[in-house]
Amino acid sequence: MPWRRPRKKVERPIEVTRSIEESLEEAAAGEEEEDAVDLADLDDASVVEAATGEPEADRAATDLGLKLRESLDRAPVPTPRLARPTPRPEADVDLAVDAARGLRLRNPVVTASGTFGQGIEYAELIDVSRLGAIVNKGTTPNMRPGNPQYRIAETPSGILNSIGLENPGVVEVARKYGRQWAALGVPVIVNVAGYSVEDYVYVVSEMAGTPGVVAYELNVSCPNVKGGMLFGCDPGLAAEVTRAVKAETDLPVIVKLTPNAPDVVAVARACEEAGADGLTAINTVLGMRIDTRRRRPILGTGSGGLSGPAIRPIAVHITYQVAQAVTIPIIGAGGVTDARDALEFLMAGASAVQVGTATFADPLAPLKVIEGLAAYVREQGLASIREVIGTALPPPQA
Repeated sequence: MPWRRPRKKVERPIEVTRSIEESLEEAAAGEEEEDAVDLADLDDASVVEAATGEPEADRAATDLGLKLRESLDRAPVPTPRLARPTPRPEADVDLAVDAARGLRLRNPVVTASGTFGQGIEYAELIDVSRLGAIVNKGTTPNMRPGNPQYRIAETPSGILNSIGLENPGVVEVARKYGRQWAALGVPVIVNVAGYSVEDYVYVVSEMAGTPGVVAYELNVSCPNVKGGMLFGCDPGLAAEVTRAVKAETDLPVIVKLTPNAPDVVAVARACEEAGADGLTAINTVLGMRIDTRRRRPILGTGSGGLSGPAIRPIAVHITYQVAQAVTIPIIGAGGVTDARDALEFLMAGASAVQVGTATFADPLAPLKVIEGLAAYVREQGLASIREVIGTALPPPQA
């Protein structure tokens, strides 16, 4: 629980001449304003920035923000807690996979963007070098304070989030984390987000040469500022951003598909034709929760992205469809909590899987998935995990 400044107790009397609902709304109004100030401070943002999600050009950093930045700059490169020569349960099993063209990973387990920070945070808890790769927090051209609070809401078998691409901007990401990524001993896939084709290209160009980075994952679930449509909902827009990024880098480019597209398969095909080296299926599913007491949405933006086990059947279904339409590797994502979940994706045609929401409940979840896959390969007498990929797909037509 983050520290919050002590508050003066303010009595807000309820007027008997007004309805109970009106009085309660007015009594809560002052507390909501105080909440907004406190939450903005924790995000190193002004109240305006926290409300709009856009940075103010001339605003100086808050005192708390300055202290956090100083502590980050002074922080030593983290050493993985378990990174010592101890036997790994998966050491004698061939779990290597091609997660994208030109991207060979030691095993098929990758952490999902937005759930693993920049990777260095978890290095103090687990041996991240055992992972196939990590995907960092979504990176944009400029600093973004994120969406207005509240940003997280629990749901049955999942969570809704509306974080809003909060990040320090690509220049700061490369400067702060590059040397630390190199020390982790795990490949880093940079998740790229933006609101124009130029935004994506700029982030990739600024990340060029950053230690540890092996590939880029394009978050095309962002609205195009020109037309308002999500890049990932239109095959033409998705292909355009894919083509532009491919022209900027020699590293593999993976496009993260949105399930909210009218035709996900058409978008997948368009990205492959534009040069994508791989696909991630899928991003979060749009959803909403209502606060029945306040009679308004819980999240500050109204709707948010649903993740967790609740969306796994959707993600497996889309992976199954896309795998029959493209020839490039697919990374399955959505509700993976254990090895059995991962096997569903692999059998549906994915070459690798991302573990995301599960790490909030159990930071060891990605490592447990790796161990479970290794155990499955041994029990089944397989030569490698690659023998499982696509086994549930229908046989190709003659």
